[in-house]
Formats: sequence, C-alpha cells, structure tokens
Amino acid sequence: MALYLLLSLLFLFLLYQLFKLNLSPKIKGAVGEYRVANKLKRLNKKEYIILNNLFFKTANATTQIDHLVICRSGIVVIETKYYKGWIHGYEKARYWTQTIYEHKTRFKNPIQQNWVHVFVLKKILNTTYPVQYFPIVVFTGNATLKNISSELPVIYSSQLNQTIKKLNDQKLLSYEQMQDLATSLQSQHISDTKITKQHSAQIRKKIQINARYEKQKVCPRCKIKLIKKKGRYGKFYGCVNFPECTYTLSRNA
Repeated sequence: MALYLLLSLLFLFLLYQLFKLNLSPKIKGAVGEYRVANKLKRLNKKEYIILNNLFFKTANATTQIDHLVICRSGIVVIETKYYKGWIHGYEKARYWTQTIYEHKTRFKNPIQQNWVHVFVLKKILNTTYPVQYFPIVVFTGNATLKNISSELPVIYSSQLNQTIKKLNDQKLLSYEQMQDLATSLQSQHISDTKITKQHSAQIRKKIQINARYEKQKVCPRCKIKLIKKKGRYGKFYGCVNFPECTYTLSRNA
C-alpha cells in the first residue's frame, strides 16, 4: 500500500512537471491576455473601441496582436506579458531579462515586438486620414519592473486604463473614423485555426534559426559576424552594420 502511494505521488509529480514545461507558458499567456481584456472592458464604450487577439497575414508571415484600443487620438497597441520575478531591460536591447533569485532567463524585447505590430497595422490600414499609434507593454502576474529604460510606456496592468486615458488627449479622429478603422481591422483578422497554428510554428522556427546564428556569434538579420562592444549597460555583441542594423546580443549568451 505504501509503495502504491509512493508511486502515485511520483506519477503526479512527474505529470505536474510535464504540465509546467509544456502547457504553463500558453496558459499563463492566455490568463494575462484575459485579465487585460477584462480591464479594457471598463473603458467607456462611447469613447473607446476594443479589439482583442487579432491575427493578420502579411506577405510571408502572420502576426498576432494581443489588444487594440481605438480612440480619438489614434490606436493604442498593447503587448501583454505574464511574468513573475524582476524584469530588466532597455528599449533598444534585443532581449530583456527575467530574474528569479539567482536564475536569469532571457526573453525577446516586448517593445521591439510591439513596433512590428505597429508596422503591420500601418501596412494593412489604407486610410485617407492620418492615424497615430501608441505602443504599450503591459506586465500582468507578479512581475516587478526593475531597471526598465524606455521612452514608451512599460507598465503594470493596474496602470493600463489610466495610461490609455492620458494618451487620449487629442481629438484627431471622429467616432465614424474610429468605427471605420475597427471594421477594416476586423475584416482582415484571420480566424482560421489552421493559420493560427502555422503562426505558432513560424515563431518556433524563427527562434531556432536565430539561436543557431547567435551560437556562432553571427547577426541573424545581416548574416555577418557580431563584434564585441561596450555600452552604458556593460559589454555586449553588436552588428557591424550599426546604425543601419541595431541587433545586439548579451555577452552571456
């Protein structure tokens, strides 16, 4: 009986570890996006149009945007991150760092990810009137933002709605134009599950390719050798083609 109980506990422990490795990131990401979506619901519907979890297809790839808020000032583009621990990073770095006690994990700079989203939106929205874009990075979970250097908002979810209201300080768009933008975006949104799966596979493949280049200290963008440099945050590897290419890699990578 004791052996059976021990084996059962061991099986449950292994199952839990497997769950953490394979499912936890997806679930945490979904929880973070759900929390942000719920907060956005509190905004006045007469002043803001909310769009969540959008997929757009460009020439050679697909792009997912967590949340968009259309207001009189323009379009607020929200990138959501669900993390715990201390978060370190600056605006132009290739990667940011998550620190939990002495364990450090790198992740892609969410500001740069969000600029890609803005670029895609500019490409697919063909309007006769000018539209401003406001990228925001929102951290949910129990993360503590430490040593964040950015001119763009990098905030906690509790600050989200207040930040959006501060950005919405100009009356550049009419409500009809706001509706026009929302209709255009919804019409180009891809809901096909096959496409969304391809999007996930595309991201994994890109990460693997970049990792191979980084291991050889080669710039994934320009396909040339990275050189050692020194900046305000210490030593790092940078592309020879700077400032045309701003790719960087930590010395610890």
